[in-house]
Amino acid sequence: MEKIRYYKSLYLSDDIGSVELVKLKLDLATDPLKANVYLITLASNEQDQLDIYHAKYLIQKYYKERPPYVIGIAKKKSDACVLVEQMMQECVTARGDANLKAYLIGE
Repeated sequence: MEKIRYYKSLYLSDDIGSVELVKLKLDLATDPLKANVYLITLASNEQDQLDIYHAKYLIQKYYKERPPYVIGIAKKKSDACVLVEQMMQECVTARGDANLKAYLIGE
């Protein structure tokens, strides 16, 4: 089984500190039900760029077989949406377009 991979410059909501992040990563790997957070991941399909979902979904067989590439973590869904807005602004500034997936994976 593969492990969850994390973006090198992981986006975090303001209420997640470095000590809590270590605990969250451990919980996500061992018991996702304990990690009460939302994940921003690269989309699992070609049509979309990102997915936002609650960490509890990692207990599903699909995610055990296809661990996500986590771009950001937030405690509330609204905070996850703010992080996506931030990513998009950075992408438009850096690339001049809205190809967020290409921006994040460095194409």
